[in-house]
Order: sequence, then structure tokens, then C-alpha cells
Amino acid sequence: MPTLEDLSAAVDQGIISAQQQTELADFFAGKRDETATVARDEAPRFFRSFNDLFIGLGVAILAFALIMMAGLMPDAEKITQFSLFILFSGLFWLLAEWITLKRRINFPSIIISIFFGYFFFTAMKWGWQAFFLSEQSTGFNSKDMRYGIFIVAALSSGAMACFFARFRLPFSILLFAVGLLFTALTALICLFGSDAIEPFLRWILLAAGLGIFAIAMYFDSQDPLRTQRTSDHGFWLHLLAAPIITHSILWTTLQPLVSSTPNKGPVADAMLFIVLAMFIVFSLIALVIDRRALLISSLGYASAALGYILYKFNIEGSIVLILTLILISLLILSLGTGWYKLRALVFKMLPDFDFYKKLPPLVTNNNG
Repeated sequence: MPTLEDLSAAVDQGIISAQQQTELADFFAGKRDETATVARDEAPRFFRSFNDLFIGLGVAILAFALIMMAGLMPDAEKITQFSLFILFSGLFWLLAEWITLKRRINFPSIIISIFFGYFFFTAMKWGWQAFFLSEQSTGFNSKDMRYGIFIVAALSSGAMACFFARFRLPFSILLFAVGLLFTALTALICLFGSDAIEPFLRWILLAAGLGIFAIAMYFDSQDPLRTQRTSDHGFWLHLLAAPIITHSILWTTLQPLVSSTPNKGPVADAMLFIVLAMFIVFSLIALVIDRRALLISSLGYASAALGYILYKFNIEGSIVLILTLILISLLILSLGTGWYKLRALVFKMLPDFDFYKKLPPLVTNNNG
């Protein structure tokens, strides 16, 4: 049975059309649903060959060259900068038409989507300054500045929504979600002011992270065997949700400890314990939903938290730190080599819910 990569290669060689690729993918996905018991690995499709990396490098060099071109005109009028970055974003949209829509090459498409979002956001920033921002408006607390940031964020989010709707690139849903979150935050600041929002910011971010996680789970539930791009949408949203949730939890739990007492030793040990406990909880959740992306993303933020604790309290020789690092490394090695067995073990300890039927099926893989 051909894979999605095989169908994409057939499109590249002109054997079938993009529409036929979609129809065949849907057909084979239906056939898999009838007989398959093993979900496809969650890794998104980055490369088909070294040529994908080569093309991506060319796209990145082009983007940096355009940024340097704009930087050669620091004294240019704001309207000139606006026009330049609109032109750049239009150019990268055309690149997406060719590379993403016609050629179906994923890695360069990811780079294109990132720079398209950057160019459009920068264009909107210059456009707001050129057409609407008064000379008297300085600082974030000024009304013109706050509303300007909101409008720029909203327009940029709309552009990424259009990009996703046009090209259906799974990675672009992450950029759209980031833009939407930034737009929502600036809208709240416009309505209530930054001083009123700041005490609740951690809870707002936690709610946003849980919301993104819920949407990612919706995508996962639509494609439990991960034979379609729907599961890739879930992958990128999980990758975004994990650090937002982790940041909110650690911000809430660690901040009171930082200023609670001058006795650094017990405080640092408690913070290390919290980071370790959080990582264990995320590991269990990742096993249940069969998403290493959630675990990897949360691990990245937990590592940053450990680095902060190490810097803040100067605890290089702490036995608790050493044990924490050893336990985390052992947990990672155990998960990496025995993922499927550990997942089956976790499910034996959980109550039976119908929701589990929408998750990837339990299997014992030969590799663990």
C-alpha cells in the first residue's frame, strides 16, 4: 500500500494531480481503518530527501537577504518600509504557491510560512506607524499604541489563517494559534489595561494552553491511526500547548518560593522537586494520548527552569539537583526504549472510559 510520501512523489513527477493525491490518500486511509491496529508514528513529515533541506536553505538565504535589503534603508519613510515588507510577504506567498501547493515539499514550506508571517507582521507594524500612529503616542500604555498592537496582531493572525486555509500546511496552524493568542492578550489589555491584566496573566496563559491542548486532542481523535494530515495538526498544537501550560504551572508554583525565604537550600530543593513532579505528570499524560511531542516540548521548558534554578541559587554541587537530573534522564531513557510497554502498563491502572477508543490503539511494538 503506497504511503503519503509515495503519493507526493507521484505528484512531483506529474503522474497524478494534487486532487487525485488527496482522493487516493482518503481511500487508502479508509482501507487502513478497516484492517490496521497500529498507529503511524507521530513524527510529522519533514523530509523526503536531502533536496528538501537544500531547497529550505535557499528559501532561508533569500529571506535573510530581503531583511538585509530593508535594513540598508534605516532612514527610509515608514510607507517605504511598509511597501517593501508587503512586497516580501507577497513574494513568499507566491513561493508557497509553487513549493507548498504544487510541489508539496514540507521542510521549505515550514520556512516559507515562518517568514511569510514575519514579513506580514512587520508590514502591518510599519503600516500602522505610517498611517495611524500620531507623533504624540509613545510607550505601550498610550491608547494609540495598545490599539495599534491589537490591530497588527489581528491582521497578522488573519493572514496566517488565510495561509493555512489556502495551503493546508500543518505547521502553519501553530503560527495561526500563536497569532490568535497574542491577539486575544492584546484585546484584553485594550479593554482592561495592562495593570489590571498582569496579576491574572498566568491563569490566562494556563487557560489558553489548556484550550490549545483540547483542540489538539480534537484533531487527534479524528485520526487515531495517524494516516492523514489531521494528526500533524494535532502534533504542532501539542508542541505549542506544552510550554504554555508548563510555564503557567511553574510560574504559579515556583514564584512564591523564590521570594519566600533567604534559606536557599530547602527552597531550591523544593523547586527541583516541583519540576521533577511536573515532568512525571506530563510523561503520564503523554503516554495516555501517545504524544511524545507533548513530552519533548515540556522537557525543553523544564530544562530552562532547571537552568534558572541553578543560576538563581548557585547549586552546582547539590545532591538533589544531581538526583533530579539522573531521574529525569532515566525516565527519558525508559520512555524512549519502552514506550509501548509503559503505555500499556499505564492503561491497566486507569479506569475504562469510552474516550480511550478515540486514542491510538494499544500495541506492543517490536522496538519497545
